[in-house]
Amino acid sequence: MASQADETPGIEDKVKAASVLLRINARAWGVATGAVFGLGLCLATLVLVWKGGSDMGQHLGRLRYVLPGYSVSYAGAALGLVYGFFIGYGLGRLLSPRRELSEEAAPDLGPIHVRLRGGAWGATLGVLLALALFVTTNVLALRGGEHPGVLLSELHVYFPGYRVDFAGSLIGAAYLLALGWLVGQTIAFVYNRSVARAEA
Repeated sequence: MASQADETPGIEDKVKAASVLLRINARAWGVATGAVFGLGLCLATLVLVWKGGSDMGQHLGRLRYVLPGYSVSYAGAALGLVYGFFIGYGLGRLLSPRRELSEEAAPDLGPIHVRLRGGAWGATLGVLLALALFVTTNVLALRGGEHPGVLLSELHVYFPGYRVDFAGSLIGAAYLLALGWLVGQTIAFVYNRSVARAEA
């Protein structure tokens, strides 16, 4: 029969648990980002296929200019899943944090709660959003045409100075970098306050 002391985790177990919680892995970031991008594009495509209609996927279908072979169909949803996963995985690996995104709450190894680093979360989110808009805008600008990026150009309503050209992509990227940083800081602040309240 095991005693109560044998069942209670020791300090070494708590240190191991904390080190596992605090490690951030670039591969995990890539897989997580890839899964979100891939499933997001796949589900968006499937919803349009199920909805049907004469103008089915008129806007999402424009991804065929950037993603060869993509279409608003069941096959396009599968291809979108693959494209989205690989694009997201690459972005996740590229932009994964190079240092820990969290810190321990209590140095005395009391109840271990992970804290988020707002700066790291904000920088990662801001860079992801800025890079996505920068690349998308420039791909559309390079493709040219009579009205490149008709829908994307409507962002000028929210981001004054944004347009579908190289200079506009820099302006839009700056806006999204700042917006992503602010959202990341806010998420970390709210999370950390909730943990502090729970610990009190």
